[in-house]
Amino acid sequence: MNKLKAVWNRLSLRWKWTIAGAATIFVTFSIFSLILITAMSQWMLQEEENSVNSILNDLSQFYESRGPRVTTDDVYESRDLLEQIYEKGQTIRLYNQDGFELFVIQSEERVSSVPFEPVQTRRIDKGDAGQQEVLIGRSPIRSQQFNGYAEVIHPLNQLQSMQAYMILLSIVLGLGSLFISGIVAYLLSGRLIAPVVSLGRAMKKTQNEGFQKQLELPDVQDEIGGLVEIFNDMMDELESTFTKQRQFVEDASHELRTPIQIIEGHLSLINRWGKHDPEVLEESLGISIQELDRIKRLVNELLLLSKADREVGYIQDARAFPNEVIQSVIKRINGIYSYRGIRTELEDSKHAGKIDPLHLEQVLIILIENAIKYSPETEPFTIRSTTDKGYCVISVEDNGPGIAPEHVPKIFDRFYRVDKARSRNEGGNGLGLSIAKKLLDLYQGEITVKSKVNKGTSMIIKIPFAD
Repeated sequence: MNKLKAVWNRLSLRWKWTIAGAATIFVTFSIFSLILITAMSQWMLQEEENSVNSILNDLSQFYESRGPRVTTDDVYESRDLLEQIYEKGQTIRLYNQDGFELFVIQSEERVSSVPFEPVQTRRIDKGDAGQQEVLIGRSPIRSQQFNGYAEVIHPLNQLQSMQAYMILLSIVLGLGSLFISGIVAYLLSGRLIAPVVSLGRAMKKTQNEGFQKQLELPDVQDEIGGLVEIFNDMMDELESTFTKQRQFVEDASHELRTPIQIIEGHLSLINRWGKHDPEVLEESLGISIQELDRIKRLVNELLLLSKADREVGYIQDARAFPNEVIQSVIKRINGIYSYRGIRTELEDSKHAGKIDPLHLEQVLIILIENAIKYSPETEPFTIRSTTDKGYCVISVEDNGPGIAPEHVPKIFDRFYRVDKARSRNEGGNGLGLSIAKKLLDLYQGEITVKSKVNKGTSMIIKIPFAD
């Protein structure tokens, strides 16, 4: 059994479908043939029994027509009747009460003798006469002057021949159906698994050569067509993901290379002639410390992004009251940027958002720092909080230069900056909004942007109610 299982497991999908399809049709045909042969045999046997019963009925009617006093002469006269109703191959015997055979009618094809057996009522049994199956019909003859028995032996040769013919025909047709269904299943399975074979080749080619052109969708949009469509979509997503990852690595390398080169240059400067020049030493060390600080922030942000990527869901019991978190963040911001004006419009609400307070603080700090970086120092920015259809809504609005429409869809990509030179000078790495979006995604939150060039930008976050 284990060997058969191993052989089956090594077969291709096409041969498995072929064998399974052909076997199913063959077994189904065999079952129907068996039912049909059994039903036909029962029907034919019933017809043979009716034939025997008909002869016994004719005898009974003949003797009843003679009245209650049936004599031996009447019995012998019934011979003419029996010869008329006799069928080829049958044997008809009449016995007296003692079991003595009065006469017998039979063809040249004699049936082997069947032992005499007295009966009280008419009876038809199936038995053997030598090596031949027969029906044996017995009926008593009762009158005032004669008592005896009539016996009809009916061979079942025709029934057996018909059964053998039907069995042979079923075997031939079954083998024919097995052969034809196997060929049809093989050809049909080849057409059905063609997309799967193409899919496997495409996967192998992708493994060896990288991404390739999409597969053509089959004409029939069944499950296989859906599988090909899913594969094409997956390839698109993988290509997009690998492209973003490659871009991410390139951008990260670039961001790290610039401060490292600056530090390397100033260390070389110190090594050459800055050791004895306090001004050069102080300036170079200050710049190096700034660049190290930038590297540290970049690494921290990359680690935070990596952690957010590994998260599989939000904290189950996370709850944060937006107004409390906003006020806490503003106190911290005021300690650093005391010269910036911040307006608040906070709606009085008792609803808590489904988010961890520390994560909400981090998101708000990112949005507020962006508002500070990209808006004039003389222009205050506004923080609003409201509720809307099961969501806590917080917006940070500034009066900065705004974002052009073509840049809006990309601002949440890692390392993307609308004004690269200005962002780098102001300490930005292009990771803040990407981190904010990742954190909000953990809690099924949303972040959207409304911006007009030279009129300002509004960053809007929506967080589901905790209750």
